[in-house]
Amino acid sequence: MKTIRVLTEHEAQKVAGMITGLPLPFTITIGDGDKRTLSQNSLLHKWYGEIAKHLGDMTAAQVKGQCHVAYGVPIRRRDPIWSRVWERMFDGLTYEQQCFLFERGILAMTREMSVKELTEYMDAVQGHYRAQGVPLTDPEAMKYENEVTE
Repeated sequence: MKTIRVLTEHEAQKVAGMITGLPLPFTITIGDGDKRTLSQNSLLHKWYGEIAKHLGDMTAAQVKGQCHVAYGVPIRRRDPIWSRVWERMFDGLTYEQQCFLFERGILAMTREMSVKELTEYMDAVQGHYRAQGVPLTDPEAMKYENEVTE
C-alpha cells in the first residue's frame, strides 16, 4: 500500500497520471484533509509539559488526558461515526475515567486529527491556559529552534 500526500494541483495531476492506464481492477483510497504535522505534535507535547510544570499538581500525561476530553472530544464528535462510538462506549464513564483513557494512551485523539482539527484543538488549549497565566511556547518561535546558523 502506498500513501501519497498531495498539496498542490500539480501534484494532484501527477497522481491522476499515475493511475491512468493501471490494469483493472484496482483500489484507491482518498482521504480528506491532511494529518497532523510533526511540528504540531512536538509543540503540543511541549505545551503539556509546560502546563504540568506551571500547575505543579499534574503530570504532562494528565494534562493531555484533560485536554483531550475538554477540547478534542467535541471536535471529533463532529464526525458522526466517531460520535456514535464515543456515545455508545465512553459517554457513560466519569470525567476522570475518560481522562484516564487518553492519559494512558488507551484511546487515541490527536493522531487521527487533520491539520485543521489539530490547529483548532491547539488554539483552544493555548487560549484556555494562557488565560490562566500559563506561559506556553509561541508556535512562531518554534520555527527558529531548528535553524542552522553560519
